[in-house]
Amino acid sequence: MCGMNIAQLFSPVEKIVGLEIAQGVISAVLLERNKKGVLRMVKKSVAVPAGAMRNGALLDKNLLVATLESFRQNNKDLFKSKYIILVLPPAFVYTDILKFPPLGQEQIDESVKLNLSSKTLFPLGIEEIYYDWQNAASHDHYHREILLSFAPKENIRRYLEACEEAGLEPLAFETPPFALSRALENFKEKTGLVIRLMDEGVELAIIAKNELRFSRFVQMPAVETLDAFKEFVKNEAYKAVNFYAIENAHEEAITSAVIISYFAQKKDVADHLAQQLGISVENAHVVSGGELEDAYAAAYGAAQRGLIRREDDTLISLMPIGTEETYRKRRFLSYVSLWSDIVNTTAVLLIVLFSGMWFFLNATAKKTNAQLTQSNAASAVGAQIAELENAAAHFNDVVANITTATQTIRPWSSFARAIASTLEYDNITVRAISLPSYGGEITVSATAATRDAAILFRKALEKNELYEDVRMSPLGVLEKENIALTISLTMKPQQP
Repeated sequence: MCGMNIAQLFSPVEKIVGLEIAQGVISAVLLERNKKGVLRMVKKSVAVPAGAMRNGALLDKNLLVATLESFRQNNKDLFKSKYIILVLPPAFVYTDILKFPPLGQEQIDESVKLNLSSKTLFPLGIEEIYYDWQNAASHDHYHREILLSFAPKENIRRYLEACEEAGLEPLAFETPPFALSRALENFKEKTGLVIRLMDEGVELAIIAKNELRFSRFVQMPAVETLDAFKEFVKNEAYKAVNFYAIENAHEEAITSAVIISYFAQKKDVADHLAQQLGISVENAHVVSGGELEDAYAAAYGAAQRGLIRREDDTLISLMPIGTEETYRKRRFLSYVSLWSDIVNTTAVLLIVLFSGMWFFLNATAKKTNAQLTQSNAASAVGAQIAELENAAAHFNDVVANITTATQTIRPWSSFARAIASTLEYDNITVRAISLPSYGGEITVSATAATRDAAILFRKALEKNELYEDVRMSPLGVLEKENIALTISLTMKPQQP
């Protein structure tokens, strides 16, 4: 028995790579499960040429494009598809936790925009940034908490262009603290501090039960000795722990930390923190068990996100709006293209079969005529002629059946494309289409982002000249967003 899931033929599971560009190195991790559910990891890295980046900013896009393209082409076991989740450099990304009264989703959206517009510490306006947010586990019964992240559009755009020119397609951009909160198992049941030591600076994150609660990046000062560096890290760690304690007085105290470092002095810093702050420093443990090199920790967290089904991934992504919607549309068009190829191939096979049968029948007829001419005087010719006539009649029946079959081939390719084009509509996500028969009733399962979007979608279908009848499931009075729709479409009769 074949163990393949037939559904994957039409809805394949993409292999999504977690990728981080930091410390002058591109680190990439692919996680995939075998048939028994065991997680397998592939990890690779490559150096970024000098001059391509500085402090997280992309200076020479062509250098990065060439490096990414070569990295992808030389590691086919890692890049099994073109899709990646990219962890952005921390220097230009900002993260915060905002508290609001118990508001609805649309009110939260407006409140976030107002909050960003009124911020004076961030030098860019809301029109110059990409931002996204997700719900956080509220630690206050009287407030709703969200995690907010934002970054300059120009930086995001340059990274997006570099990836696409290298043949890679990002599905999400996220910050290192988000990826680390997903990767580390150390703080699954408690609260702790994560410190990343890099050339550009020090990144601090507080994680409570695998959820990010605080994030801050501090640029590296001019320190000349190891003692000065250790004191700098200690002071920044103390500020982060103290700030969290004041903001969350009712929560447990932070007593442990994980240091992720690109420096050989990691143990010296850990010993200094333990002595000065009374914090125990642990080795980093990833969620699948075991230890992982520090340089791959954030990429591993991004690869963990790659295991989430795309339609279920609602986590923060600092990309232009509509990236994941485009992914889903492309998958649907691939489905239509697959069936188009199947229909076209079937038609070609029938034509080849018909041609072969015709040549065979023609050769048989010539041979029969020759035999009839040669054996016309023999007494046994009658029986042979009857047998050959029966064979000829059988071949004529086969040819007639093949001709009938070729005439009944339906143009499924153009039919499916016509339907697909009418279902592409703003704020509408098509989940499934049922085509029981050619020209029969079509059933569409979709999700409307808002009630207005559902109504406009129905009106657009009713005005479409392709359909004779459009019926949509009634909208509930309380349904305001993410509304499940079931639509029945009847095609107008096709002219011969």
